[in-house]
Amino acid sequence: MDICFYDNKELAANEKGIISIDRMYCLNFNEFIEATWEQLQQVYLVLPQCLVKPHQCPMWFGEEGISPNYLYASVEPSGLQIVGELPIEQWELWEKAFHTQLSRFSFPSFEC
Repeated sequence: MDICFYDNKELAANEKGIISIDRMYCLNFNEFIEATWEQLQQVYLVLPQCLVKPHQCPMWFGEEGISPNYLYASVEPSGLQIVGELPIEQWELWEKAFHTQLSRFSFPSFEC
């Protein structure tokens, strides 16, 4: 199952090949149950460069404001927001892995 998504800003690499990501995946969190949240956590943990920090949002590669390359997920009313700055090659690999992992489960979603 493909999850609909949209970008809040155009994905365009700067002169150093870094892209600024602000993507929204249209997951319907109102329909999540405990098992669905656990499945989403499983997805997070197997993605490249996962960082596990208690009581913080899911993140990969590094932390915003500390690392030049970072990616994090945030649960928002409009869906799952993925934000960060990465070299385009890392983003493409991470994004492919994310889509592959999402397809393992049937997450409630909506058209966006």
